Amino acid sequence: MAPEYWKTQTWWSLPVYTGDVSGVCSALYELGGMVVMHDPSGCNSTYNTHDEVRWTDMESLIFLSGLTQLDAITGNDQKLVDDIVSAAERFRPAFIAIANSPIPWLIGTDFDAVCRKVEKSCGIRTFHVETNAMHDYTKGAGSALLQLARMLSDTVGKEHRSRPAADGRKLRVNILGMTPLDFTVRSDAYRLRQMLEKEGFEVVSTWAIGDSLTQLSGFPETDVNLVVSSTGIETARWMEEMYRIPYTAGIPVGAFSEVLFRSLRQCAEEQVSKAAYLELLEENQTADTDVQYARCTAGEPVIMGSIAADKILRDGKPCSLIPLTETVQSLVPDRAPHPAGEQQIRDVLGRYEEVTADPMLRGACRSDCRFEEMPHFALSGRMYLNRIRPLFDAMKGNKGYSYEHE
Repeated sequence: MAPEYWKTQTWWSLPVYTGDVSGVCSALYELGGMVVMHDPSGCNSTYNTHDEVRWTDMESLIFLSGLTQLDAITGNDQKLVDDIVSAAERFRPAFIAIANSPIPWLIGTDFDAVCRKVEKSCGIRTFHVETNAMHDYTKGAGSALLQLARMLSDTVGKEHRSRPAADGRKLRVNILGMTPLDFTVRSDAYRLRQMLEKEGFEVVSTWAIGDSLTQLSGFPETDVNLVVSSTGIETARWMEEMYRIPYTAGIPVGAFSEVLFRSLRQCAEEQVSKAAYLELLEENQTADTDVQYARCTAGEPVIMGSIAADKILRDGKPCSLIPLTETVQSLVPDRAPHPAGEQQIRDVLGRYEEVTADPMLRGACRSDCRFEEMPHFALSGRMYLNRIRPLFDAMKGNKGYSYEHE
């Protein structure tokens, strides 16, 4: 084993991001389905107490299988099937999603077979979201949204029914990758829709805050997708392949808003997908020789990349993006470091004089670092919940929220 391998696996003071199983539950929470965690007990407790902010406002069918040691050893999957069917017949969910913890993954549970048996018994669409509690929320939520899109595709068909921009109609948009793990202030979903409508777009669906499964089913009738976090990128790529719907990645904050809206229109017209902030970041990427004097944003790449682009546009000074979540492909500059494990995060963030990130990462930075707090629920949970501000401020002309200290 390489001597540096431990640096990608070890954490001693920094928290890890929300896990993949919680990501599945968060992504599917509001859609009328039933999510089953195949696990002894721990995953549901973690999700319930740390990773969900909607319990007090709305109910959702989140179940735990209560896997026992004997059932795991003997491979008694029929008990899982019977329990799911019993709950489904009582609550009649719109769909059933099954996720799993490490134990069923290690013993090789055949979830495809379980899903087929459940669906045959109760007549409700059932799919498996592959998890093992060893990845972060972007993997789980991203896979859940992708499986949901595939399920809906079987119902609505695979014909792309978008209306061309040339007919004078509004461009129609799906918003992909919006969950409270990244967009904790619920009004952000409404405000983002307002901003898009003010710019002349028509929002078809938001995946998945505030919209129903019926609204999401209209996703093929769109011209372009807006990916607002890395949890939406897998679904965006699949929709591009299956329905020829291009996508733009980014969120409309500050001066970057106009760039993003322009990118949405260009993507719809030219049928070319991209992350709208990448060109700005690549042009202004700090050279290695000057990195100790540079600034950076650190965290989820789409949100923090957009904020880095806003900083560059406002003052013309370089700003690097340091992605810390797992899902980063095509969402970060080619030369951007992607630290894994606490030691690597400390090594990378320790180079910067100014850092914008979750407060839990302050300890990984230099003692003289100018640190700008931006709490991220998927990292610090409820510790800084009352300090999470809206990303989109409707009171400022719908041009986005500035994270500079005022």
